[in-house]
Amino acid sequence: MSQIVVHVDEVAKVALAIGNVKNFLKARPTSTVVVVVNGPAITSLITGAWQPLLTQLPQVEVDACANALASHHLTAQQLPATVQVVPAGVVRIIELQEQGYAYLRP
Repeated sequence: MSQIVVHVDEVAKVALAIGNVKNFLKARPTSTVVVVVNGPAITSLITGAWQPLLTQLPQVEVDACANALASHHLTAQQLPATVQVVPAGVVRIIELQEQGYAYLRP
């Protein structure tokens, strides 16, 4: 079983990231995938852009950076219910890598 953390910090990369996750899970369906969203991409979480991933692949964990939410004047209440807020996206990425997750940045 593989474990990957997908780092998305650009709005322009959201569709590519979703495609990467879908393709990866098609090839390795028992894998664990965590998507960490920070930087300007945080705004994409309230637009519906992530709905294909959130509805079709509920086993994928999507984490939102609290720092990015604050800097873009967003609140956790604005996010889809399944998105988890983490204190710092970069710290979450490092923690996952320390646990053996491979890093993917589309």
